[in-house]
Amino acid sequence: MKKRFVSLGLVMFLCFLGLNLPLEVSATTLQDYIDKVNKYQQEVADANAAIEQTDAEIAATKAEINNLQNEIKELQKEAERKQQEIEEYNQEIKEKSLETKELFQYLQIASGENAYLEYAFGAHDITDMIYRMSLVEQLTEYNDQVIAELEEMIEANKQRQKELAVNQEEMETKKGQLGAKISSLEGSKVSLEAGSISSAKQLKNYQDTVKMYENLGCKPSDTIGVTCAVNQSVPAVGWYRPIVSGRLSSYMGYRDFWAAGSNFHQGLDMTSPTGRGTTIYSIAAGTVGLVTQDIYGANMVLVYHVGPDGKNYSSLYLHMDWVSGSLYKGKVIDQNTVIGGMGDTGWAYGVHLHLEVADCRLYDPTDRNCSTWSKYSSYIKTRYNQGFHGALTLLNLPYSWNSR
Repeated sequence: MKKRFVSLGLVMFLCFLGLNLPLEVSATTLQDYIDKVNKYQQEVADANAAIEQTDAEIAATKAEINNLQNEIKELQKEAERKQQEIEEYNQEIKEKSLETKELFQYLQIASGENAYLEYAFGAHDITDMIYRMSLVEQLTEYNDQVIAELEEMIEANKQRQKELAVNQEEMETKKGQLGAKISSLEGSKVSLEAGSISSAKQLKNYQDTVKMYENLGCKPSDTIGVTCAVNQSVPAVGWYRPIVSGRLSSYMGYRDFWAAGSNFHQGLDMTSPTGRGTTIYSIAAGTVGLVTQDIYGANMVLVYHVGPDGKNYSSLYLHMDWVSGSLYKGKVIDQNTVIGGMGDTGWAYGVHLHLEVADCRLYDPTDRNCSTWSKYSSYIKTRYNQGFHGALTLLNLPYSWNSR
């Protein structure tokens, strides 16, 4: 009977441990973190080298576009010159046409044999007759020459207009190709920079994580949350709304909204009637994972949670006007801890809170699903398609509310 009681107590103790420790990190040692940091450090070095190369390509392409712009300016000047020539030619053609009409009038005199003879034999003497015959012949030759010049001018105008159209089309095509190249290069650069925070910040966060555990007395062979840093795995007793009074303004999921920068909205947006500075609380007990700004300058706080189900979760708070000065990496908090005040810092349109909740540990080097921003983004989209809709799944969030 006594042995059964001891066994039952042991089972209850192990169950209690299971509820208090992160599901994926429970068997993670400090050495695992150190190894991940060293590995990521090399990845950052490679990424930075790739970014430098990409920057060089972007700079070269922009220089090429600048040269192209200068070519286009010269082309425009040439177009203006050609247009001026066309107008001058048109005027000359007009004048030549009038001259031709006059010549035709003269030629009409010589077009008939009787009129020609009358004109020729109307001379006073033989010298005058020869002169008159020579004059008609010269007029005929001059008329042929004027007609030929008119035809050349008209053809030259047509050719100039064709050349101008072709040059403009070629320039626009080249400009479009270079613009597409820059867009592609910029896209590659954004991908290399990992999204929400830069690679350099991410590496520093990893290094700070190792330092935090070392400061808590952990040794490389220690298992995090078991033989050291036990108090860092505070279980959440429930999930709470982040603001006292609020309304949902944009849901998580697929949407067609140009300002989102993507057709998938990773979090849940909410506003409050109290507006800017509205107090934001942690949605549950947990540990602060990161206090920083994202690449767009938005104030950001990341909190790790161990849910009532014993699983790992992350909550991410963005665009805050201010962040509580009491927060720091590794601080243990509860659901009544103030995170910050609602704002519109970074890439935001209007005062609101952008809240992301995922069942993983964002920026934890040992979390295979969410160790980087790109992995995290891919993971939460996959989980969304599987039915996990972040804050909407865990928190009781109607369209509007007036209590936590």
